[in-house]
Amino acid sequence: MEHRPRAAVERLPSEPGVYRFRDHRGRVLYVGRAVDLRRRVGSYWGGLGDRGHVLRMVPRVDRIEAVACDSEYEAAWLERNLHERSLPRWNRARGGQEVPVYVYLDERPGSPGLGLVHAPTPSPGRRHFGPYLGRNRLRLAVSALLRVMPLAYAGEGLAGFERNMARMRGVSSADRAALVAAVSAVLEGDAGARSRNAHLAARLAESVQPSSA
Repeated sequence: MEHRPRAAVERLPSEPGVYRFRDHRGRVLYVGRAVDLRRRVGSYWGGLGDRGHVLRMVPRVDRIEAVACDSEYEAAWLERNLHERSLPRWNRARGGQEVPVYVYLDERPGSPGLGLVHAPTPSPGRRHFGPYLGRNRLRLAVSALLRVMPLAYAGEGLAGFERNMARMRGVSSADRAALVAAVSAVLEGDAGARSRNAHLAARLAESVQPSSA
């Protein structure tokens, strides 16, 4: 916790994290996240560019608080958690920029196997993992996983092109159970990281005082 905001900026780490501004009464004015905390927070006392809506906020900042995170992804989750708990006056959107997305794993032999949904719907043979942030990055990650583990070509009812791809990849419906287990292990292995993010967000959220400005 630091007074004299400009001086505090120089002591911030150049790491991903979440920052919040408070006024002289301790009220939270703004919560944001950064890839580089020092550079991002310092920009408020430089050229604001297209962030003119915060011009009236900056003179009110009396205190800067910042928490370094292990990754930009962790910072995004922490920011979202804090926004959902209490949206400060100068934040425009609750929850940050990204919308949560889930990965579904469909074990049924006639399905493609993996896909993305915004809201999980219970269905026989289908499991959901998440939520995650960043739909485009998640889509690329799922595509990469399917290239390594060709679940989409280890099913039944394949069309001509898909049958040719299955032959090229050396898989058949007999391999589906093993591929489902392998993909499931990869997705479940991410649960520890998500749990850590959730724990960090919950702990820090408890220290945020709702803005009454």
